[in-house]
Amino acid sequence: MDLDWIGLLELLTLIQLLLLTAVILNYKKGKRLSNLLLAGFMASNALLIAHSLALHAGWTSSGHRIGLYSIGSSLYFLLMPFLYLYIQSLCYETFRLRAVHLLHIIPFILFAVFSAAATSFSTLGSAEYWSHHIALNVQILSYLLASFFILIGYRTRLRELFSSIERIDLSWCNLLLSGVAAMWLLDLLNWILGIYNMSSPALSYGMFTASLFINLTFTLIVTYKGLAQSVSFSGIQGPPKYAASRLKPSDCADIVRKLTACMENEKSYLAASLSVEDLSRKLNIPARNLSQALHSGLNKNFYDFVNSYRINEVKKRIQDAQYQNLTLFAIALEAGFNSKSVFNEAFKKHSGMTPKAYKRWHSSS
Repeated sequence: MDLDWIGLLELLTLIQLLLLTAVILNYKKGKRLSNLLLAGFMASNALLIAHSLALHAGWTSSGHRIGLYSIGSSLYFLLMPFLYLYIQSLCYETFRLRAVHLLHIIPFILFAVFSAAATSFSTLGSAEYWSHHIALNVQILSYLLASFFILIGYRTRLRELFSSIERIDLSWCNLLLSGVAAMWLLDLLNWILGIYNMSSPALSYGMFTASLFINLTFTLIVTYKGLAQSVSFSGIQGPPKYAASRLKPSDCADIVRKLTACMENEKSYLAASLSVEDLSRKLNIPARNLSQALHSGLNKNFYDFVNSYRINEVKKRIQDAQYQNLTLFAIALEAGFNSKSVFNEAFKKHSGMTPKAYKRWHSSS
Protein backbone atom coordinates (compact mmCIF):
# COMPACT_ATOMS: atom_id res chain seq x y z
CA MET A 1 0.00 0.00 0.00
CA ASP A 2 1.66 3.21 -1.20
CA LEU A 3 0.46 6.34 0.58
CA ASP A 4 1.72 9.89 0.33
CA TRP A 5 2.26 12.05 3.40
CA ILE A 6 -1.42 13.07 3.56
CA GLY A 7 -2.47 9.44 3.43
CA LEU A 8 0.00 8.63 6.20
CA LEU A 9 -1.38 11.50 8.30
CA GLU A 10 -4.88 10.14 7.76
CA LEU A 11 -3.72 6.68 8.78
CA LEU A 12 -2.05 8.06 11.92
CA THR A 13 -5.19 9.99 12.85
CA LEU A 14 -7.32 6.90 12.27
CA ILE A 15 -5.12 4.73 14.48
CA GLN A 16 -5.16 7.35 17.24
CA LEU A 17 -8.95 7.67 17.12
CA LEU A 18 -9.43 3.89 17.24
CA LEU A 19 -7.05 3.58 20.20
CA LEU A 20 -8.78 6.42 22.04
CA THR A 21 -12.18 4.81 21.39
CA ALA A 22 -10.89 1.54 22.87
CA VAL A 23 -9.46 3.35 25.91
CA ILE A 24 -12.73 5.17 26.57
CA LEU A 25 -14.84 2.02 26.21
CA ASN A 26 -12.63 0.16 28.68
CA TYR A 27 -12.49 3.01 31.20
CA LYS A 28 -14.46 1.81 34.22
CA LYS A 29 -14.55 5.02 36.27
CA GLY A 30 -16.80 8.03 36.01
CA LYS A 31 -20.13 8.55 34.33
CA ARG A 32 -20.64 5.57 32.06
CA LEU A 33 -23.14 7.24 29.73
CA SER A 34 -20.83 10.21 29.10
CA ASN A 35 -17.95 7.86 28.35
CA LEU A 36 -20.06 5.86 25.89
CA LEU A 37 -21.20 8.99 24.06
CA LEU A 38 -17.61 10.25 23.91
CA ALA A 39 -16.57 6.86 22.50
CA GLY A 40 -19.36 7.16 19.93
CA PHE A 41 -18.07 10.57 18.91
CA MET A 42 -14.52 9.25 18.56
CA ALA A 43 -15.67 6.12 16.67
CA SER A 44 -17.78 8.10 14.18
CA ASN A 45 -14.82 10.44 13.71
CA ALA A 46 -12.60 7.40 13.06
CA LEU A 47 -15.06 6.07 10.46
CA LEU A 48 -14.98 9.42 8.68
CA ILE A 49 -11.19 9.39 8.57
CA ALA A 50 -11.32 5.78 7.32
CA HIS A 51 -13.72 6.87 4.57
CA SER A 52 -11.41 9.75 3.64
CA LEU A 53 -8.42 7.40 3.62
CA ALA A 54 -10.29 4.97 1.35
CA LEU A 55 -11.03 7.81 -1.07
CA HIS A 56 -7.44 9.04 -0.96
CA ALA A 57 -6.04 5.57 -1.58
CA GLY A 58 -8.47 4.95 -4.43
CA TRP A 59 -10.29 2.06 -2.75
CA THR A 60 -13.61 3.79 -3.38
CA SER A 61 -14.67 6.93 -5.23
CA SER A 62 -17.66 8.98 -6.25
CA GLY A 63 -17.50 7.38 -9.68
CA HIS A 64 -17.78 3.72 -8.70
CA ARG A 65 -19.35 1.81 -5.84
CA ILE A 66 -21.67 4.77 -5.41
CA GLY A 67 -23.57 3.20 -2.50
CA LEU A 68 -20.42 2.55 -0.48
CA TYR A 69 -19.08 6.01 -1.22
CA SER A 70 -22.28 7.81 -0.28
CA ILE A 71 -23.03 5.78 2.82
CA GLY A 72 -19.51 6.60 3.98
CA SER A 73 -20.19 10.27 3.35
CA SER A 74 -23.42 9.98 5.36
CA LEU A 75 -21.40 9.11 8.45
CA TYR A 76 -20.88 12.85 8.88
CA PHE A 77 -24.48 12.99 10.11
CA LEU A 78 -23.56 10.90 13.18
CA LEU A 79 -20.67 13.04 14.41
CA MET A 80 -22.53 16.09 15.71
CA PRO A 81 -25.42 14.22 17.44
CA PHE A 82 -22.86 12.27 19.48
CA LEU A 83 -21.08 15.50 20.41
CA TYR A 84 -24.32 17.30 21.32
CA LEU A 85 -25.60 14.45 23.50
CA TYR A 86 -22.17 14.05 25.11
CA ILE A 87 -22.11 17.70 26.22
CA GLN A 88 -25.64 17.36 27.58
CA SER A 89 -24.63 14.30 29.59
CA LEU A 90 -21.67 16.18 31.09
CA CYS A 91 -23.76 19.16 32.11
CA TYR A 92 -26.76 17.49 33.72
CA GLU A 93 -26.66 14.56 36.13
CA THR A 94 -30.24 13.54 35.31
CA PHE A 95 -29.57 13.19 31.57
CA ARG A 96 -30.57 9.80 30.18
CA LEU A 97 -30.90 8.48 26.65
CA ARG A 98 -34.55 8.18 25.68
CA ALA A 99 -36.51 7.09 22.64
CA VAL A 100 -36.84 10.70 21.50
CA HIS A 101 -33.06 10.89 21.05
CA LEU A 102 -33.34 8.44 18.16
CA LEU A 103 -34.55 11.43 16.13
CA HIS A 104 -30.93 12.58 15.99
CA ILE A 105 -29.95 9.69 13.69
CA ILE A 106 -32.78 10.24 11.20
CA PRO A 107 -30.62 12.39 8.83
CA PHE A 108 -27.98 9.65 8.74
CA ILE A 109 -30.58 6.96 7.98
CA LEU A 110 -32.30 9.05 5.32
CA PHE A 111 -29.11 9.87 3.43
CA ALA A 112 -27.72 6.37 3.84
CA VAL A 113 -30.90 4.87 2.33
CA PHE A 114 -31.02 7.55 -0.34
CA SER A 115 -27.40 6.85 -1.24
CA ALA A 116 -27.83 3.09 -1.26
CA ALA A 117 -30.75 3.48 -3.69
CA ALA A 118 -28.59 5.37 -6.18
CA THR A 119 -27.83 3.03 -9.06
CA SER A 120 -25.58 5.42 -10.98
CA PHE A 121 -23.90 8.76 -10.43
CA SER A 122 -25.57 10.21 -13.49
CA THR A 123 -29.14 9.53 -12.33
CA LEU A 124 -29.17 10.53 -8.69
CA GLY A 125 -25.65 11.79 -8.23
CA SER A 126 -26.28 15.51 -8.69
CA ALA A 127 -29.32 15.67 -6.41
CA GLU A 128 -27.58 13.49 -3.86
CA TYR A 129 -24.40 15.59 -3.94
CA TRP A 130 -26.09 18.94 -3.38
CA SER A 131 -28.69 17.76 -0.86
CA HIS A 132 -26.02 15.93 1.12
CA HIS A 133 -23.62 18.89 1.38
CA ILE A 134 -26.30 21.50 2.10
CA ALA A 135 -28.04 19.37 4.74
CA LEU A 136 -24.72 18.43 6.32
CA ASN A 137 -23.49 22.01 6.70
CA VAL A 138 -26.84 23.14 8.10
CA GLN A 139 -26.78 20.25 10.56
CA ILE A 140 -23.23 20.96 11.76
CA LEU A 141 -23.95 24.67 12.28
CA SER A 142 -27.20 23.88 14.13
CA TYR A 143 -25.57 21.40 16.50
CA LEU A 144 -22.62 23.70 17.17
CA LEU A 145 -24.95 26.54 18.14
CA ALA A 146 -27.13 24.23 20.23
CA SER A 147 -24.06 22.88 22.05
CA PHE A 148 -22.78 26.39 22.81
CA PHE A 149 -26.22 27.36 24.15
CA ILE A 150 -26.25 24.29 26.42
CA LEU A 151 -22.89 25.35 27.88
CA ILE A 152 -24.13 28.92 28.38
CA GLY A 153 -27.22 27.65 30.21
CA TYR A 154 -25.10 25.28 32.26
CA ARG A 155 -22.72 28.04 33.39
CA THR A 156 -25.64 30.29 34.27
CA ARG A 157 -27.08 27.51 36.41
CA LEU A 158 -23.69 26.89 38.06
CA ARG A 159 -23.71 30.44 39.39
CA GLU A 160 -27.01 29.70 41.10
CA LEU A 161 -25.59 26.65 42.89
CA PHE A 162 -21.89 27.21 43.63
CA SER A 163 -19.67 29.99 44.91
CA SER A 164 -16.60 28.64 43.05
CA ILE A 165 -17.11 27.31 39.53
CA GLU A 166 -13.75 27.46 37.76
CA ARG A 167 -13.09 23.72 38.18
CA ILE A 168 -16.51 22.61 36.94
CA ASP A 169 -17.42 25.20 34.30
CA LEU A 170 -16.45 22.81 31.46
CA SER A 171 -14.34 25.50 29.81
CA TRP A 172 -12.39 22.76 28.01
CA CYS A 173 -15.60 21.98 26.07
CA ASN A 174 -15.03 25.32 24.34
CA LEU A 175 -11.82 23.80 22.97
CA LEU A 176 -13.74 20.77 21.77
CA LEU A 177 -16.41 22.84 20.01
CA SER A 178 -13.82 25.27 18.64
CA GLY A 179 -11.81 22.38 17.19
CA VAL A 180 -14.88 20.93 15.50
CA ALA A 181 -15.89 24.39 14.24
CA ALA A 182 -12.38 25.00 12.84
CA MET A 183 -12.40 21.66 11.00
CA TRP A 184 -15.86 22.33 9.64
CA LEU A 185 -15.01 25.85 8.44
CA LEU A 186 -11.87 24.58 6.70
CA ASP A 187 -13.82 21.83 4.96
CA LEU A 188 -16.63 24.23 4.07
CA LEU A 189 -14.21 26.79 2.63
CA ASN A 190 -12.40 24.08 0.72
CA TRP A 191 -15.69 22.87 -0.77
CA ILE A 192 -16.90 26.38 -1.71
CA LEU A 193 -13.58 27.29 -3.36
CA GLY A 194 -13.70 24.04 -5.31
CA ILE A 195 -17.21 24.74 -6.58
CA TYR A 196 -16.20 28.13 -7.97
CA ASN A 197 -12.84 26.87 -9.30
CA MET A 198 -11.03 29.31 -7.04
CA SER A 199 -8.82 26.72 -5.39
CA SER A 200 -5.64 24.94 -6.34
CA PRO A 201 -4.33 21.48 -5.44
CA ALA A 202 -1.79 23.01 -3.05
CA LEU A 203 -4.39 25.16 -1.28
CA SER A 204 -6.89 22.32 -1.11
CA TYR A 205 -4.33 19.92 0.35
CA GLY A 206 -3.15 22.61 2.76
CA MET A 207 -6.61 23.19 4.24
CA PHE A 208 -7.27 19.45 4.37
CA THR A 209 -3.97 18.89 6.18
CA ALA A 210 -4.73 21.66 8.68
CA SER A 211 -8.07 20.02 9.41
CA LEU A 212 -6.35 16.68 10.02
CA PHE A 213 -3.78 18.26 12.34
CA ILE A 214 -6.56 19.82 14.40
CA ASN A 215 -8.26 16.44 14.60
CA LEU A 216 -5.01 14.73 15.56
CA THR A 217 -4.13 17.14 18.37
CA PHE A 218 -7.38 18.09 20.08
CA THR A 219 -8.79 14.54 20.37
CA LEU A 220 -6.07 13.61 22.86
CA ILE A 221 -6.87 16.65 25.01
CA VAL A 222 -10.60 16.01 24.82
CA THR A 223 -10.24 12.36 25.82
CA TYR A 224 -8.08 13.19 28.84
CA LYS A 225 -10.26 16.06 30.04
CA GLY A 226 -13.50 14.21 29.29
CA LEU A 227 -12.58 11.13 31.29
CA ALA A 228 -11.27 13.23 34.18
CA GLN A 229 -14.46 15.32 34.22
CA SER A 230 -16.76 12.28 34.28
CA VAL A 231 -14.89 11.03 37.37
CA SER A 232 -14.68 14.29 39.33
CA PHE A 233 -18.12 15.76 38.59
CA SER A 234 -21.37 14.12 37.51
CA GLY A 235 -23.21 17.26 36.42
CA ILE A 236 -25.95 19.40 37.95
CA GLN A 237 -29.72 19.36 38.06
CA GLY A 238 -31.67 21.25 35.45
CA PRO A 239 -32.96 24.79 36.06
CA PRO A 240 -35.76 25.03 38.66
CA LYS A 241 -39.23 26.09 37.55
CA TYR A 242 -39.98 29.07 39.74
CA ALA A 243 -43.36 29.61 38.06
CA ALA A 244 -44.70 26.54 39.88
CA SER A 245 -43.36 27.68 43.25
CA ARG A 246 -45.68 28.80 46.04
CA LEU A 247 -43.01 31.00 47.62
CA LYS A 248 -44.45 34.45 48.44
CA PRO A 249 -42.51 37.75 48.47
CA SER A 250 -42.62 37.77 52.27
CA ASP A 251 -41.11 34.26 52.31
CA CYS A 252 -38.33 35.43 49.99
CA ALA A 253 -37.58 38.39 52.24
CA ASP A 254 -37.40 36.11 55.28
CA ILE A 255 -35.01 33.71 53.50
CA VAL A 256 -32.80 36.62 52.42
CA ARG A 257 -32.59 37.80 56.04
CA LYS A 258 -31.51 34.32 57.17
CA LEU A 259 -28.95 34.11 54.37
CA THR A 260 -27.56 37.53 55.22
CA ALA A 261 -27.30 36.63 58.91
CA CYS A 262 -25.50 33.41 58.04
CA MET A 263 -23.01 35.30 55.92
CA GLU A 264 -22.39 38.14 58.36
CA ASN A 265 -22.43 36.23 61.66
CA GLU A 266 -20.89 32.90 60.68
CA LYS A 267 -18.85 34.09 57.69
CA SER A 268 -19.87 31.02 55.67
CA TYR A 269 -18.42 32.63 52.56
CA LEU A 270 -14.89 31.88 53.79
CA ALA A 271 -15.41 28.23 52.74
CA ALA A 272 -14.03 28.09 49.18
CA SER A 273 -16.28 25.16 48.19
CA LEU A 274 -19.48 26.68 49.59
CA SER A 275 -22.57 25.63 47.60
CA VAL A 276 -26.26 26.36 47.83
CA GLU A 277 -26.74 22.78 49.04
CA ASP A 278 -24.43 23.49 52.00
CA LEU A 279 -26.51 26.48 53.06
CA SER A 280 -29.70 24.55 52.38
CA ARG A 281 -28.69 21.95 54.96
CA LYS A 282 -27.44 24.54 57.44
CA LEU A 283 -30.57 26.71 57.29
CA ASN A 284 -32.97 23.81 56.70
CA ILE A 285 -34.38 25.58 53.65
CA PRO A 286 -34.83 23.85 50.25
CA ALA A 287 -32.06 24.81 47.81
CA ARG A 288 -34.67 25.75 45.22
CA ASN A 289 -36.20 28.28 47.65
CA LEU A 290 -32.79 29.76 48.41
CA SER A 291 -32.10 30.35 44.72
CA GLN A 292 -35.54 31.85 44.15
CA ALA A 293 -35.20 34.15 47.15
CA LEU A 294 -31.88 35.49 45.85
CA HIS A 295 -33.35 36.07 42.39
CA SER A 296 -36.56 37.68 43.62
CA GLY A 297 -35.28 39.53 46.67
CA LEU A 298 -31.81 40.67 45.60
CA ASN A 299 -31.79 40.07 41.84
CA LYS A 300 -28.56 38.07 42.30
CA ASN A 301 -27.41 34.53 41.73
CA PHE A 302 -25.67 32.55 44.47
CA TYR A 303 -22.22 33.02 42.90
CA ASP A 304 -22.42 36.84 42.93
CA PHE A 305 -24.12 36.89 46.34
CA VAL A 306 -21.30 34.97 48.03
CA ASN A 307 -18.50 36.71 46.14
CA SER A 308 -19.80 40.13 47.18
CA TYR A 309 -19.11 39.14 50.80
CA ARG A 310 -15.69 37.78 49.86
CA ILE A 311 -14.79 41.03 48.13
CA ASN A 312 -15.86 43.05 51.19
CA GLU A 313 -13.74 40.74 53.33
CA VAL A 314 -10.73 41.34 51.07
CA LYS A 315 -11.27 45.12 51.33
CA LYS A 316 -11.39 44.97 55.13
CA ARG A 317 -8.16 42.99 55.25
CA ILE A 318 -6.43 45.34 52.81
CA GLN A 319 -7.24 48.15 55.27
CA ASP A 320 -6.12 46.10 58.29
CA ALA A 321 -2.48 46.54 59.28
CA GLN A 322 -2.04 42.93 60.41
CA TYR A 323 -2.51 41.72 56.82
CA GLN A 324 -0.04 44.10 55.21
CA ASN A 325 2.61 41.40 54.93
CA LEU A 326 0.33 39.20 52.77
CA THR A 327 -0.04 39.41 49.02
CA LEU A 328 -3.39 40.28 47.55
CA PHE A 329 -3.90 36.74 46.33
CA ALA A 330 -3.03 35.31 49.76
CA ILE A 331 -5.72 37.56 51.25
CA ALA A 332 -8.13 36.41 48.53
CA LEU A 333 -7.43 32.74 49.34
CA GLU A 334 -8.22 33.37 53.02
CA ALA A 335 -11.43 35.14 51.98
CA GLY A 336 -12.71 32.09 50.08
CA PHE A 337 -11.38 32.52 46.54
CA ASN A 338 -9.29 29.74 45.00
CA SER A 339 -8.40 31.26 41.64
CA LYS A 340 -6.46 34.45 40.96
CA SER A 341 -8.26 35.16 37.67
CA VAL A 342 -11.69 34.69 39.26
CA PHE A 343 -10.71 36.91 42.17
CA ASN A 344 -9.51 39.71 39.88
CA GLU A 345 -12.62 39.48 37.72
CA ALA A 346 -14.99 39.46 40.69
CA PHE A 347 -13.19 42.31 42.45
CA LYS A 348 -13.34 44.52 39.38
CA LYS A 349 -17.01 43.68 38.83
CA HIS A 350 -17.99 44.58 42.39
CA SER A 351 -15.57 47.48 42.95
CA GLY A 352 -15.06 48.99 39.52
CA MET A 353 -11.27 48.68 39.85
CA THR A 354 -8.62 45.99 40.10
CA PRO A 355 -7.36 44.80 43.53
CA LYS A 356 -3.99 46.49 42.96
CA ALA A 357 -5.66 49.76 42.00
CA TYR A 358 -7.90 49.57 45.07
CA LYS A 359 -4.88 48.97 47.34
CA ARG A 360 -3.01 51.92 45.82
CA TRP A 361 -6.10 54.12 46.16
CA HIS A 362 -6.58 53.12 49.78
CA SER A 363 -2.91 53.74 50.58
CA SER A 364 -2.93 57.17 48.99
CA SER A 365 -6.22 58.21 50.61
